[in-house]
Amino acid sequence: MIAAVLRDLKYAIRTFARHPLFTGVIVVTLALGIGSNVAIFSVANAVLFRPLPYENPEALALVWTRLPATNVDRSLVSGPDFQDYQTETTRFEGFAGAAAIAGTLTGEGGPAEQIMNGYTTWNLFGLLGITPVVGRDFAEEDAFAVDPSAFGSPNPDLPPGKVMLSYTLWQRRFGGDRGIVGRTIQMDGWGSIVVGVLPPDFRIHLPADAGMPTNIDAWGMMPSNIGEFARDAPWMTVVTRLKAGVTVEQAQQEMDALAARLREVHQFHASQNMQIVVNGMHRDVVNHARPALLALTGAVGFVLLIACANIANLLLVRASGRSREIAVRAAIGSGRGRIIAQMLTESLVLATAGGLLGVLLAWQGIRLITALSPGNLPRIESVSIDARALAFTAGLTFLAAILFGLAPALRAVSGNLAKALRERGGDTGGVRGNKLRTGLAVMEIALSLVLLIGAGLMVRSFAGIQKVEPGFDARNVVTFNAPLQFIRYLTPESRANFVNQLGDRLAAIPGVESVGGVAPLPLAGGDQYSIGSYGRVGDPDDVYQAQKADFKAVLPGYFEAMRIRLVSGRTLIRSDNQAGALDVAVIDQKLATRLFGDEDPVGSQLLVDHFNVTTFSLERLPVQIVGVVANVRSASLSEDGRETIYVPYIFSSFLPITYVVRTAADPASLLTQVRTEAAAMDPDVPVAGLATLESYVSNAMAQTRFLLALIGTFAGLALVLASIGLYGVISYSARQRTREIGVRVTFGATGRDVLRLILGQGMIVALIGVGVGLVAALALTRVVQSFLVGVSATDAITFAGMPALLIAVAAIAAYLPARRASAIDPVVALREE
Repeated sequence: MIAAVLRDLKYAIRTFARHPLFTGVIVVTLALGIGSNVAIFSVANAVLFRPLPYENPEALALVWTRLPATNVDRSLVSGPDFQDYQTETTRFEGFAGAAAIAGTLTGEGGPAEQIMNGYTTWNLFGLLGITPVVGRDFAEEDAFAVDPSAFGSPNPDLPPGKVMLSYTLWQRRFGGDRGIVGRTIQMDGWGSIVVGVLPPDFRIHLPADAGMPTNIDAWGMMPSNIGEFARDAPWMTVVTRLKAGVTVEQAQQEMDALAARLREVHQFHASQNMQIVVNGMHRDVVNHARPALLALTGAVGFVLLIACANIANLLLVRASGRSREIAVRAAIGSGRGRIIAQMLTESLVLATAGGLLGVLLAWQGIRLITALSPGNLPRIESVSIDARALAFTAGLTFLAAILFGLAPALRAVSGNLAKALRERGGDTGGVRGNKLRTGLAVMEIALSLVLLIGAGLMVRSFAGIQKVEPGFDARNVVTFNAPLQFIRYLTPESRANFVNQLGDRLAAIPGVESVGGVAPLPLAGGDQYSIGSYGRVGDPDDVYQAQKADFKAVLPGYFEAMRIRLVSGRTLIRSDNQAGALDVAVIDQKLATRLFGDEDPVGSQLLVDHFNVTTFSLERLPVQIVGVVANVRSASLSEDGRETIYVPYIFSSFLPITYVVRTAADPASLLTQVRTEAAAMDPDVPVAGLATLESYVSNAMAQTRFLLALIGTFAGLALVLASIGLYGVISYSARQRTREIGVRVTFGATGRDVLRLILGQGMIVALIGVGVGLVAALALTRVVQSFLVGVSATDAITFAGMPALLIAVAAIAAYLPARRASAIDPVVALREE
């Protein structure tokens, strides 16, 4: 048995070595199909299938709040609710809360720098199974209660906090000094004692709407009394671990019962019909990426099927030419099974060569995909061709060998092999005599059309998203952060005073046209921390709670710097951002229309949510509407988003502000001057995150651009392969009909008649494939509906244009062999046996 297999392998290698062009075409075609599949599988493996890098990750889950009354599907969790989870449930090993905010790190012999601070309850790392590489983990006694009244004082008397450093920050800032444990560092102007350093590969993997970046520089501890915070002010992401044997469904049942009890006790929960949602952590983290990657997986699967169909057609032609060889083998005693085994061995040799080259192409493709990928693909940095990807390659290679090799092998041993010894030909010629090859060509065209229509929809969507008016002018606007030390600038007045003065200094820089600031910046994320309720004076409580808007804290000059159109009234001015100025607001047109209809709301009063940092609670404050501005797409370019209320920065000064500077100067030259002005006011204020506003708009298009680039590439590859396949079918058919063409010409047929005959056969194949492809596309393109902007999954222009393109390409592919056939010399043709 082994000897027979070795003989078959040697024969296959020698045979293909004698036909390098034929072999090379097949190997490259296979490599493109297999390589694209391996590349996409490697991405899907890292993002969708690989378990999260935590201890027993299957038992980890995330807990969200759902507020159906206000159409909030996923909200963060408040401190009191978190405390109730801990004390009133039995199916969970524990709960940990986490939040993140930009901060500052000063001292230690280096310049002030902006870092991303994470804040967590003491048990997060233990819950995830993470052990520090230096020092120790947080302990429950490390947390202390915070007296809210302390934050009303410019010099609060607070004990030092405890902090854990990321491995990256430890190496970069502290040179990997193990003696850092026990030392006090200055984070946000607050002395914090380092207790440990996290492992180098630790990342916090959470969904994008959790508002927590993957790379946190330093972790501090939440106060021990977060249960005293406002119940109607959600602000933390909650991670939990289920007890052994408890399923997510069982955990959800317990949370449903808890939510019912909370609705009975708390008016806010009752008015919102509050629900608690438990999702498996891995599923939640990758959920937003799954549709796109599954769509790409389907696309590359089509490419491989087209490649296999193409190769099957080539092997069918080759098998026809080997009919006498196969008949001789049968005559000397080789059974049909033995012949099939030989031909499948040959297919496996081709597939193996294609698979090896495909791995090399996949390796390069992964680098390209990583460079193109949008920022919301979790763990994209860990994509690699690992053992699982290699196993997938091996399985795919074997499957491809069967797909393209079995049909030619079966066809080769079908029919009367003895008769083949007496005849030259194998096939009868013509499209009817080549039904299998024709069927494969139809399948190639149909699959190609599905991909072309998908690519066409993405092109239309990308064109549509570029035409979307975000509500502001992003050209010539530079953005940056200059975070203040929280303790040094503790009161709203001190923070407002600093940002006002820095704004004045920036406005005086030559080339600067206008300066403003906002928290949070449109299209930059972070909006989940700025959602609040609003209503008219006198509205019932349930009506007030049901109305949610995005709150943006802005500096004077913001609307001018962003060129957001003023509809009526005025924008915010310097006096609105002074101590005690909590009584004015600007609203957008969407809110004005919803609340006031056709009336001009300027001068009217509005009740809005305000987080009081001295009491850690929400309060309702009356504000006067002083202006109405045009709508701005803040969360994404693909949807309008919520109504927006703009308040003076002092209203929500605990949020880190992003400065926006409209300038005619080069942004690179501006950075030095910005740092100079900030350092002149306070050398411990870092300037970081300098970027153009246009870059945020570009990033908002990243997912559409990513899908367009990949699906477009796969569709183009499919179109080329399908065209080659159709060309091969028509070309072979024309060669088989050489004598028939000679007879037709002898009896008066012209070259035009022959051209029309052969070309017509090709177009019949193409039209059948287009018809099948249209039906398939109507069923399958709905998968990409969620990625489309301004175009439906059944867009008429795309469904008309892509078939027309494919038919035009098919006509060219069929015309070439048809023209060659029309030029046949009838004398030569009649001499064909």
